[in-house]
Amino acid sequence: MTLDRVKDWRVIDERTSRTEPVHHGLDAALLARVGAGESPPTLRFWARTEPSVLLGRFQAYDDEVATDYVEREGIIVVRRITGGGAVYCEPGGVLTYSLAAPRSALPDDVAEGFAVCNEWVAAVLRELGVDAAHDPLNDIAHPDGKIAGSAQLRTEDAVLHHAVLSHTLDATEMVRVLRIGEAKLSEKAVTSAESAVAPIGQYADATPREVTDALREGFCERFEGTEGSLTEAELVDGQARAARRFATNEWTRRL
Repeated sequence: MTLDRVKDWRVIDERTSRTEPVHHGLDAALLARVGAGESPPTLRFWARTEPSVLLGRFQAYDDEVATDYVEREGIIVVRRITGGGAVYCEPGGVLTYSLAAPRSALPDDVAEGFAVCNEWVAAVLRELGVDAAHDPLNDIAHPDGKIAGSAQLRTEDAVLHHAVLSHTLDATEMVRVLRIGEAKLSEKAVTSAESAVAPIGQYADATPREVTDALREGFCERFEGTEGSLTEAELVDGQARAARRFATNEWTRRL
């Protein structure tokens, strides 16, 4: 079974921003609740009001984050429940979405599962004039570089797939925030960061909001999604998970 065979997709476009830990608490809550049959299959678009770093589940905090700079500037760091690499996110600079679906929604093969989840996004971007394609294993790319990276967590009953798409890029700030192969900020490091990423805004005359709208409408058209919102129970669950895990140093720094 693939996404087009899943019935009763709920599509949530959260125009109200929440804290980074709460967003990740909601991802975990929806994964569990969809698996238990308590929530419908859900695609959720979400935004942020503060810069943040998303660590992969198995990464070492001090190896990936420029700790002195991040702590001095008050940039929040949250560890995901999915694997993959560290991502720097700026408000308005990236688009983020999460998909929680029954485990049967994706092929057993992991590579095929990423393709299923990424190809519809690439198709919508092409409709906006961006030369985008799924780039195995888990990226969406332009010939000039990477547009988005995605990650998944599969349980016995459900799967969480989430992705961050670059709309604009402040390469200088990204190099300050992340340790990406340079001991200090340099012109070479900034140039390297810029050449590795292909932000949507370079190729499409569309604001982040317009790109999000196109993705939401494109998903609904392809998979018969219905727009909805989080329930009070889901929100309470997500907030509780954030407080217990995603907002704690014990989880983020793996103390």
